[in-house]
Amino acid sequence: MSETIDIVMTTIGSGTFLEHFTEALAEDGARLVVIPDRKTPRAFYDACERARGRGATVVFPDVEEQDRLLAKLGVPDLIPYDSDNRRNIGYLLSYLNGSALAVSMDDDNLPVDHPFLDEHRVVLRGPARHRTVSAANGWFNACDLLTVTPCRVFPRGFPYGPRQEHTEVTRTEEVADVRVNAGLWLDDPDVDAVTRLAVRPQVTAYSGEAVVMARDTWCPVNSQNTAVHRDALPAYYFLRMGQPIGGAAVERFGDIFSGYFVAACAKHLGHAVRFGGPLVNHERNEHDLLHDLVIELPAIRFMDELLAWLQEFPLEGGDYQEAYDSLSHGLQDFAEQAGGRAWTPEARAFLHRSAHHMRTWLSAVRRIDGR
Repeated sequence: MSETIDIVMTTIGSGTFLEHFTEALAEDGARLVVIPDRKTPRAFYDACERARGRGATVVFPDVEEQDRLLAKLGVPDLIPYDSDNRRNIGYLLSYLNGSALAVSMDDDNLPVDHPFLDEHRVVLRGPARHRTVSAANGWFNACDLLTVTPCRVFPRGFPYGPRQEHTEVTRTEEVADVRVNAGLWLDDPDVDAVTRLAVRPQVTAYSGEAVVMARDTWCPVNSQNTAVHRDALPAYYFLRMGQPIGGAAVERFGDIFSGYFVAACAKHLGHAVRFGGPLVNHERNEHDLLHDLVIELPAIRFMDELLAWLQEFPLEGGDYQEAYDSLSHGLQDFAEQAGGRAWTPEARAFLHRSAHHMRTWLSAVRRIDGR
């Protein structure tokens, strides 16, 4: 494993965000891995060349290079065009490079803390003492670490049932081996479209308290400012979206599934997830919130029941790849056993296809490993 730290993102923009990464890319070992798509303009490639001219290490394979990589790894059809799923190519490049960790970000996540990567290096520290939280109902709201106006909010992907409950949270000092670090955001928090339509929240401050989830406590992990140790990256596949469920294509939850699944594997292996710094300013790209609502609802409808199953499912395996493979088979079984009203034939088919894609993803990882 090298000492390189990769900041991984996708973009269809012109690359103006690169100016905000000058300090982060000056840090030891920092490398920016940006995955363009078919809609990405020529101006983006010019911006990357200018960043290289300033001394930054930037990797930005064009679509043809990406396709050659996927073909070489035996998965030419795994990752669709014109999709945020292309982020997975950045993860594969990071894993192929032997980088110590990958920091997943969006191109509207702009670093605030400097040096930016220091707190993300917590995933490399091994067992250490951390402030640990345990929630009586199994759910901790990471947005409670932020000052949010006009009201309390929950991160995107947080189940709706526990939102209605008052739960006791116990804080202790415990030894934990953190392998996933979810940095938080100022300005526009990563919440779902329901919340944005209702209250338009804004983050004005961070408490400064970083916390680690106890083994019995969960919170959604997204792909905005999240660091993942190389060993855990095989379990962080950004799930493929776009399948129709109930007349709408399920979208905007690919990273939420990946976050929950890597957290499940980490817990199984005795590792942990941390929430806190470093901070980014989320200067959110323009969105059609009503459209976001339509494409988020299919996953929201069945998420609570799926998460209740995930919390109890006994994974198998001695590393992240084996645990993730075990999870994929468990998902297929759950797809047939789930009994809630949300579990239409299309929703069950979504889980079956997802499990297949997860194992296909693992086949690419294993090819990199030479297995």
